[in-house]
Amino acid sequence: MENLKDYLFLDDVMGMNSKQIGKQIHSCSVLTPNYIFVIPKKAVGMFVIVNTIKTHDFFQGGDIANGVKKMINASDNIVALEESFKSLLENDERYVYPIEEAKTIKVKGFLGRKTLMYRKSAMNHMSISPKGKAIGKDLVEWHLGNYEKVMA
Repeated sequence: MENLKDYLFLDDVMGMNSKQIGKQIHSCSVLTPNYIFVIPKKAVGMFVIVNTIKTHDFFQGGDIANGVKKMINASDNIVALEESFKSLLENDERYVYPIEEAKTIKVKGFLGRKTLMYRKSAMNHMSISPKGKAIGKDLVEWHLGNYEKVMA
């Protein structure tokens, strides 16, 4: 599997969601044609899942981003990758976002920084903002090639 072709890996993003209002989630994200996964690195009030991730075999002795890369490399195909992330994140709606359930998915920009907005309903939404302009361009490219088609 190849980054930007089969999936998009964002190693440093700031996430927010309607389930945890006012909390910024320092995380990694993996976007596939079927899901958006937000893998928390640290956030106030979410230590249980972060501790669960750190005890997983791929994350021991390293940081979260390297563990995510190991999980990606260990997957034979996109379905296996999606299943491994759903299992890791306990299919928690705060971290696992099915594309088919989205009402809208948009990428917006401000001063070169891009933000992906995923909205299921007025009261159920999330956003991720990668750090760095080059990563923002990758996000736009991924969105146009994958999600824009689904949402049209």
